Amino acid sequence: MASSEQVSSTVDRRSAAFEALANSQRRHVLAYLRERSEDDPVHIDGLIDQVIARELVDGNSTVDPDSVAATLHHVHLPKLGDLGLVDYDPETNVVSPVEDEAAIPDFDRVSLEESSA
Repeated sequence: MASSEQVSSTVDRRSAAFEALANSQRRHVLAYLRERSEDDPVHIDGLIDQVIARELVDGNSTVDPDSVAATLHHVHLPKLGDLGLVDYDPETNVVSPVEDEAAIPDFDRVSLEESSA
């Protein structure tokens, strides 16, 4: 039987994953970081381009690059940093993947079925 600390840790990780996945722009950032083969930091400009491209593929034809830049910088990247999913330096506008790649949710595996485990 799992201890209450283990259960709490699992619940916290799942909550963070679902909170991160609740927004399409955060999903796009995490997907891009997960798909990259390099562990090098990424400048926010590269993330903006990726998010815009992915939003357009998703059918969002009203993507405003300035809005994407502002929300990534002021909302989404700080939130992902607070959740422990990325390292974000707002002064240099650089995002680094966390060292523990398992911390970044695998979107194909995050499901409600996991919560019953």
